[in-house]
Amino acid sequence: MQPEQSIQPLNVAAATLLVQLLLITLLAITSSLYRGIKPGGAGTRFLGESIHGQVELRRSPTLFVALASFAALLISDELYSIWSPIFQGVGINTISASSAIVTVFVIDLLLIAYLIATTGGSQSSPFLPALFTVPALGIFLRLPPSMFISFAILAALIYVVLLAQQPEQSHASQFPSAFMAISCLFLSMFTGYITRPVPINELPRPKPLASVPAQAPIASQPDTPPR
Repeated sequence: MQPEQSIQPLNVAAATLLVQLLLITLLAITSSLYRGIKPGGAGTRFLGESIHGQVELRRSPTLFVALASFAALLISDELYSIWSPIFQGVGINTISASSAIVTVFVIDLLLIAYLIATTGGSQSSPFLPALFTVPALGIFLRLPPSMFISFAILAALIYVVLLAQQPEQSHASQFPSAFMAISCLFLSMFTGYITRPVPINELPRPKPLASVPAQAPIASQPDTPPR
């Protein structure tokens, strides 16, 4: 059996869980490093508040996003079928693996947009590379082309909107960087579209095991005495 044929939606959902854990970990580490920066030797800066012109990183919804994304993946049809037998009698409404992955990516983009907006904008935020990484992860995690292209457009819009919030004198100098960043994003999407793997909604699902009917025991015939 080819490796491509052996991949099922359950494998993609589990891989998404691992990738999400790694992404959230990287965002949390970057937030911690940013929180430890002491501009001018005068205090620590935090996210979300500005004091004396310095951006402060006080609170971040990273933990909430992590919990929400893990919950969305765990209630997908594929992962629910793994842990649900332990909780017999507790039924919940599940969603498909593709819907769960789309939900995770949307809240990831919203989280990254918040982090970029509160740490210097598109011009200087350390979280900017994560914004362009999410659409590429969509290709790896076998989202349909309409989905990962939509995420690329959303990422480009977030980048442009947050770049427009910078001082007007910096707009002209940032135009070449913005053009190059967005062009590379859509070049990677074009390449990913051409070489895309089989989308998750077209992967084969595991066939249910056929129940074998129990055979009735054969009644033993009484021994007939020899004549």
